[in-house]
Amino acid sequence: MRTRDVVVGETYIANIPQRLPARIRDEPVETAAQWQAGMQLHLARGRRFTVTVTGFGEEPDTVVVSRDVPAGRVTLRLAAEQAAALDLAEGQEYEITGVVTDADGNAIAFPGTVVHTIPARWLRPQGERLELHPDTGHFHRALVCRDVDGMTPEEIDQAVGKALEQLHHVRGLALEDPTFDWSVLTAEADHREWLRIAERVRTAHLAAYDPRADPDAVEHPPLIRFRQT
Repeated sequence: MRTRDVVVGETYIANIPQRLPARIRDEPVETAAQWQAGMQLHLARGRRFTVTVTGFGEEPDTVVVSRDVPAGRVTLRLAAEQAAALDLAEGQEYEITGVVTDADGNAIAFPGTVVHTIPARWLRPQGERLELHPDTGHFHRALVCRDVDGMTPEEIDQAVGKALEQLHHVRGLALEDPTFDWSVLTAEADHREWLRIAERVRTAHLAAYDPRADPDAVEHPPLIRFRQT
């Protein structure tokens, strides 16, 4: 997005590239919060996540965004009585930093927030509809055409059901994590192709599917070719 189109206080989807710009990679770290934010951004490379714009950065065409990230470590300041019980020297304050677990040893996560300064062009509107690149769609259709080779109508119907289950699964994941938006598009392409093939087998009364006899079947050379008979 362009900086002038960004509204402070609004929520957007941040698209993080696989390779972070040198300005971000080489940014000096002076506080623990800056270290955590830098590490979280490094771990998020190639992903999409929800952010709220809190302001504009000092560098041109940058925005300051906040992001909810569960915290696995906590810091607890000891009271004077607690420090004395641990036989610590008087006259100063102490803190304990670590992981909180339940009685079964499972780590407890606490709500946390990190702040990033990123280019405004990484932001996209929440409601924006992604489009699958034609070559990617072609590739997924070819995968289905290759895998369905020789299947009976009953096996194809089972595969259609599994493709629909996968589509529902990734749609659910995408509600919580925008990174899965792309997986939804590929799952939709898979499911559509399975449905197309199932309809062809049904209307043509075929005993088994043969992609070589299907004028609408696709390959994706050199990676995906039909089995030679």
